[in-house]
Amino acid sequence: MKNLINSIYLLFCTAISSFAQEGYPTPAINPKFLFYIQHSEGHNTYVYEANMIDKLNFDNKNPIKNYRILYDKNGEIRPLTGIQQKFAYGIKSKELENNTFEIKIVSYANQPLYLKIDKTGKPYVETVVNGHKLNLQRIFLKQKEGTSGLGTQVEYLLFYGTDHYGKKVHEKLIP
Repeated sequence: MKNLINSIYLLFCTAISSFAQEGYPTPAINPKFLFYIQHSEGHNTYVYEANMIDKLNFDNKNPIKNYRILYDKNGEIRPLTGIQQKFAYGIKSKELENNTFEIKIVSYANQPLYLKIDKTGKPYVETVVNGHKLNLQRIFLKQKEGTSGLGTQVEYLLFYGTDHYGKKVHEKLIP
């Protein structure tokens, strides 16, 4: 019975992974990199990086820089458009305590993210999905068929990251 349960769990995890970004490009990682977002309607990628004033402190007014990589235009890097910033991939931040921020992506404000710095001085974003805490590395949005632009609806979100042991984890969230 235990083997059957383990097999079902493994099949479930594999099925969730198959919904992810097969064949999607991965942005370059740098010391300030936090996470990125991709969606099912194209390969363009939205990147979030720490905005530091020095090696150990975030810019209090704007702790995260975000931009988009247009992979359908040879990987061109551009700022978010005003509409993307205001209605989709922009962020709002609030300092909670010294050098810790609550971050919310404007299109999904009910999923709080927490910007922090680890013991080694590396910035990271932490969140809780389905009761599991993870250090966020990427989010994949599966858009509902037939929706786009300001009327875009999300079928589900996949959060990828690591747990507190450093093990790779992912969680599926249905809004």
